[in-house]
Amino acid sequence: MVTNQDLEQNRDFIVIDDDMINNMICKRIIELCIPGSKTYTFTNPVMGLDHLTNHLKSALNQETVLLLDINMPSMSGWDVLDKISDLPEHLRSNLKTYMLSSSVDIYDKMKAAENPLVSGYIEKPLSKDKIKDLFQIKLQ
Repeated sequence: MVTNQDLEQNRDFIVIDDDMINNMICKRIIELCIPGSKTYTFTNPVMGLDHLTNHLKSALNQETVLLLDINMPSMSGWDVLDKISDLPEHLRSNLKTYMLSSSVDIYDKMKAAENPLVSGYIEKPLSKDKIKDLFQIKLQ
């Protein structure tokens, strides 16, 4: 089983969601569940994608978890995934992307399940239990 200490040293989180309140919730939940982890939040998908690309270049041996909203006004989560697919494999190799959405549309869930870049689908809001289940950690 992975310990909290292992997670703190090997994983950063990036949240791209146009909802500032959701981003604050995600950051707080991650901090509570995985103390010492770094969480970066972006309401602008283009800025988030730029940060993600630069982060992947500088953190080649570290897993990065992307929590990506689907429905955003300027660029959808699917558009962000298209841009990520253009990155070299060596940058994408340590990236785990989870679609984080309030959408209950079965089409969105199926599309996420069929996309090789998506590791899973999380319904909003993010919670301690979802983090625990996702990363197989024990919460105190």
